[in-house]
Amino acid sequence: MSARMRPRFEYVAPCPPVAAPGRLQDALEQTDAPCRGRVFGSHAVLHVLHRDERVWSPFLSLDLAGHGDQTLVRGLFGPKPSIWSLFVASYAVWTFGAVFALGFAYVQWTLDQPMWAFWLLLVSGIGALATYAFARYGQRRGRGQMDLLRRFIDDALAVP
Repeated sequence: MSARMRPRFEYVAPCPPVAAPGRLQDALEQTDAPCRGRVFGSHAVLHVLHRDERVWSPFLSLDLAGHGDQTLVRGLFGPKPSIWSLFVASYAVWTFGAVFALGFAYVQWTLDQPMWAFWLLLVSGIGALATYAFARYGQRRGRGQMDLLRRFIDDALAVP
């Protein structure tokens, strides 16, 4: 697995570009489809089924483009938007804490005071590392669902 927070993939499917969105929509409408989603022209968003959804469950954003008589498929895995927002906000809090700690420590240094604010910098660093670790843990837990979504796309677009 890549070290990316939001893994990407790109490949050329043997399906004609005008037929790809229809094939994907048809596969999603099957009663035994392993996932759910919507197709919006040349863009699609796929999710795991509600009954299988967990906090770490991914969603897949797809772009379908013409590539001669075949289809260029670009996919981006990511957490649900609410979870993604939580991680971005968490990183913002830890960054703000680090900047505050550095500024406060500088003031303490210029006033010849004990520089205990450097401990806040350490706390911010540990918090950012913990946030990253939680993100990687969730990505590892959702790996099976990522594979399920990818297999669904491959099957729908007839990738050998």
